[in-house]
Amino acid sequence: MKNYMIKLAISTLLLTVWMSGTAFAQSDRDIYRTEIFSTSDSPVVEIRTSGGSINVTGSSSNEVEVKMIVKRGRQFLTPSDEDLSDYEITIEQDGDRIVAEATSDRSGWSGLFGSGRNISISFDVSVPVGSSVDGRTSGGSISVANIHNQVNMRTSGGSVKAEGISGTADLRTSGGSITLNEISGVMDARTSGGSIRVSDLMGEADLRTSGGSIRLENIAAKLSARTSGGSIRAHLVEFNDDVTLRTSGGSIRIEMPFTHNYNLELRGGRVDTELHDFTGQSERNRITGKIGEGGPLLSAQTSGSSVQINYH
Repeated sequence: MKNYMIKLAISTLLLTVWMSGTAFAQSDRDIYRTEIFSTSDSPVVEIRTSGGSINVTGSSSNEVEVKMIVKRGRQFLTPSDEDLSDYEITIEQDGDRIVAEATSDRSGWSGLFGSGRNISISFDVSVPVGSSVDGRTSGGSISVANIHNQVNMRTSGGSVKAEGISGTADLRTSGGSITLNEISGVMDARTSGGSIRVSDLMGEADLRTSGGSIRLENIAAKLSARTSGGSIRAHLVEFNDDVTLRTSGGSIRIEMPFTHNYNLELRGGRVDTELHDFTGQSERNRITGKIGEGGPLLSAQTSGSSVQINYH
């Protein structure tokens, strides 16, 4: 238990440093409002804003701390600077459920943009690591770290960062990139307008983008990764489950451990790999069959370029 707490403290410190690049308050004087709630070790936390970002970090405390940050452009605002009477702000507790929400009375969700004052309202929230977190914004980025339960995050106008996530996670953005680090459990991450970068992935993941490349480092997971507009680079440290890679607009490069028994399904303008103990069909642009006695499937397909596999 002692070793676990030490690791948790170190992890929290590293995650705090990692999150420091986000556009949140840099000191207490930048915070418009703070609320602290006592909860169980697994509360339900819901966060909504239309004009700002959301940052969620897990901690060992059985408390939820909500910090609301209000900005006009790049300037942090305080209650003495700005009266938010025409906004509906809800930061409250109902049993083991915490809600942090900011909307505009003027025109619903769009009022945060339509008020003409260029004001954004963001939330920086500390929660127990066992929390179930649901966050949504249409006007900013999302970052979430050190959560070991369910995570559901959506943004239409920014990037998504996640680190130290286990359990079940569903992350989506229509207008930015996705960066994932130290992920386990089941992950579903999708973007329509950016690249995907992943490192240290275990468990199971479904990754999709319509507008960028995919870079995968230190992967030991059952994986499906698809893009319509870029290349795929994958470094597998273990290969015990199916791996499926698809792109319509770029090449696929895979580095993987030397494996004795697995299935192969490779297609591209050119396919380049070393075959050993292979049974099946091998052509310039297509390889289908099995290595050894067969096993997990390695499937890589591109209609626009080459597929290359190297062993390490």
